[in-house]
Amino acid sequence: MNYIDKLKSDRYRVSSIEGRHFNEEMESDRGRAINSAAVRRLQQKTQVFPLESNAAVRSRLTHSLEVQQVGRYISKLVLKELTNQGINTAEYSEGFISAVEVACLLHDIGNPPFGHFGEEAINLWTRSFLSKTIHALYKDENDCGKLIKDLCNFEGNAQGIRLLHQIQALNLTYTQLACLVKYTRAAYEDKPSSSNSNQFSYRKKKPGYYFTEEDLYKKIQQNLAIADGCRFPLTYIMEAADDISYCIADVDDAVDKGILSIEKLHSEIERIWKSFRGKAGIDDVVVDEGYLLNIANRAMEKAQEEKFNRNHTYILTLRTTLVNDLAHYAAERYVKNHDLVFNGTLDESLLDGCDKYNLATETLRYLSVDNVFNHTEVENLELKGYAVISGLLEIYSKLMSLSFEDFKLLALKNRLKSHPIETRLFHKLSSKHKTTYFSAVSELFNQQEVSNSDKLIEIYHRARLIIDYISGMTDGFALEEYQNLSASI
Repeated sequence: MNYIDKLKSDRYRVSSIEGRHFNEEMESDRGRAINSAAVRRLQQKTQVFPLESNAAVRSRLTHSLEVQQVGRYISKLVLKELTNQGINTAEYSEGFISAVEVACLLHDIGNPPFGHFGEEAINLWTRSFLSKTIHALYKDENDCGKLIKDLCNFEGNAQGIRLLHQIQALNLTYTQLACLVKYTRAAYEDKPSSSNSNQFSYRKKKPGYYFTEEDLYKKIQQNLAIADGCRFPLTYIMEAADDISYCIADVDDAVDKGILSIEKLHSEIERIWKSFRGKAGIDDVVVDEGYLLNIANRAMEKAQEEKFNRNHTYILTLRTTLVNDLAHYAAERYVKNHDLVFNGTLDESLLDGCDKYNLATETLRYLSVDNVFNHTEVENLELKGYAVISGLLEIYSKLMSLSFEDFKLLALKNRLKSHPIETRLFHKLSSKHKTTYFSAVSELFNQQEVSNSDKLIEIYHRARLIIDYISGMTDGFALEEYQNLSASI
């Protein structure tokens, strides 16, 4: 297992500066990522509480910064242990850590406004309106079903790869992009069964890339020796850092907003932890040892000693202990399963394993579902966000209803006299997104004769144009745009 085969400096487009060391190229990727507009927009995208005015509550950006730090910590632990086992990591250690850090910073970059409810709104629109529109026009074309399925599976991870490569055109290294490919199936592929006999059930449970990035994905595989269906090894670290960060962050924010008191949080930890006793696949000895209960009791003892800031003391004790323990656990699992991780065939996360650490994350996940995600305030905000994204998609559907000839004329002339509403909607689309669309269809527009197969490709990219634009909005801009276009106050 030679990491030199995995950690490379190659890019999709040749860099203007050649001959740099891998560590230097990773530093270049860091600069490209941090200075991108997509990262800046994360500060105005929700983590759990949409349109939150309390600056202490996490945005996607502050969450990503926390994930970045945890990813850095795990990476250092992994490299130290690999060195102890006789694997020389000195040559690439700096770039290894940087690649993980930047992947952690970028892991949520493709998420739409209002989180998962924004995602649901996009997928409902594609399935209820878009698929019928395209099917009615091009059902006899060979790729019609494939492209419709691709459009009907919007996923934040796949959108992130598209955003970085096509829209922002950051030209990151294959290594950096590979770190971000959390799932290894195309959006047009069927989801594998979840049976124990299916070796890809975890790695392919969600789409990892779209049809538009298929060529990029294949080049990543070829360049970094990644077999079909397999992950890049550093992706496991990024995923673990994300899982560790959000398992405590959501309850932290809920306490900060007054949705949960520390007494309620403490009692829920105890209730859920004890509920695992007797369940299939869980060792009762692990439950009885009470790993998370012991941490929670320690946190409560410290909180009761405080006179003024009990909530902070409780959460701080819980968070620092868990983050440290879980980071060591993830690093230990990475090294213990090194062959599987290196080859990308480990079909589970580093935090799985059905022991006390896995049980701790599961406890906090159930706690968040029961007490945070299902809270009235959160659900009302999610419904508001759903209405905003659904409304915007319905408004912009007018562009999808134009014929190929009409939309081509609108795109090239920037005006369609017979369709004043569609003209104004087209004007509102950002130049960066329109540039991406033109890049995809320019050759097709120059053809003297255009077949139905060509028209199918055009309407696919037109749909991507609208999805790209709306999914790239911040929460606040999406709300403002919807209010403006629907003439609501």
